[in-house]
Amino acid sequence: MFKIIPISALQDNYIWLIIAQDNQCVVVDPGDASPVISALEQHGITLDSILITHHHADHTAGLAGLLQDKPCKVY
Repeated sequence: MFKIIPISALQDNYIWLIIAQDNQCVVVDPGDASPVISALEQHGITLDSILITHHHADHTAGLAGLLQDKPCKVY
């Protein structure tokens, strides 16, 4: 069973955390690193990987910040 948490980002986007039972998660389209890092820490979740659905800045701008703080695989 997975849990999905939406994170409001920028002015009109969402970043999605898909969390497995072991508290490992995949982050989908991190347009901003800051709210993702906050959500990971708030919920006690470990970032396993990042999924980028396409290369627009509103879906990728947080990638460098996340990788600097939470190194992981990117797909």
